[in-house]
Amino acid sequence: MWLFRSVLMTAAIMTVAPAAAADRLYACGDDQIREYRLDGDGARETWRWTAAEARDLPEAYRATLLAHIDDCKPVEGGKAILVTASTGGVVLIDRATGKVRFRATAPMAHSADLLPGGYVAVALSIHQRGDRLQLYSVTRDEAPLSSLPLPSGHGAVWDARRERLFALSHDLIQSFALDTRGGTPHLNETARWTLPGRRDGHDLSPTPDGGYMVTTDDGVWTFHAESGRFTAIPALNPKLRVKAVSVSKGVMAWVQAEESWWAHGFTLAARDGSDPRRIETPGLKLYKVRWIP
Repeated sequence: MWLFRSVLMTAAIMTVAPAAAADRLYACGDDQIREYRLDGDGARETWRWTAAEARDLPEAYRATLLAHIDDCKPVEGGKAILVTASTGGVVLIDRATGKVRFRATAPMAHSADLLPGGYVAVALSIHQRGDRLQLYSVTRDEAPLSSLPLPSGHGAVWDARRERLFALSHDLIQSFALDTRGGTPHLNETARWTLPGRRDGHDLSPTPDGGYMVTTDDGVWTFHAESGRFTAIPALNPKLRVKAVSVSKGVMAWVQAEESWWAHGFTLAARDGSDPRRIETPGLKLYKVRWIP
């Protein structure tokens, strides 16, 4: 049986060198990001970032815009973490120092990823000024370069091998090519696929074999762009309110809502969902988990 061992966080832990990338899992909710490292009998917390304590951010970000973090995506091989919050904030954090390298306000921001050339794509969910896919430059805070409609935007993943951005909305997965020619960088749609089941796309994450994990209103699926096929994962389908699934080297982690939209912990299992083990996250309304890809 795996046991969770709490680690008291101190100021010094912010400067601890990152563990090996393959062992690191990030969990987020409220205004926190926590890093966990697997060990022989469970998972231990090795690093924490809290928006309220980030003195290099304006007060609005610390108090409001990052109050409900909904994604914490490791980028640059784990050297940085790209954060979105449904309360309206997007930040890029340096993992080694905890310093903020980029910030932007984006209503109902639900997912983001880095694109070549120093661009950031952000998926915005349901809001009067949301339901969009916005493109930014990391060199320009608060200044979207372009945007496209994306109803109930919930996922944004840059696929380096295919040179495409994959975005998840209520009904679709869409792929986009980045066009930096001319005066304004923008995204051009190249393909789309309709979600299976009851649709209502919620989470999109890459797998080591070049595919994707997708969560919908009623289950979890694998998706491969070449075939356009969605395949149900038996251990997680049907399963309601799965907020995130992430895979790394044969290990899968997921979050299923237990209290409205959040959970008290996450589950670790084999890639097929077998041998599940529960990891508690005390003091955190957990929303998503992410391995370093």
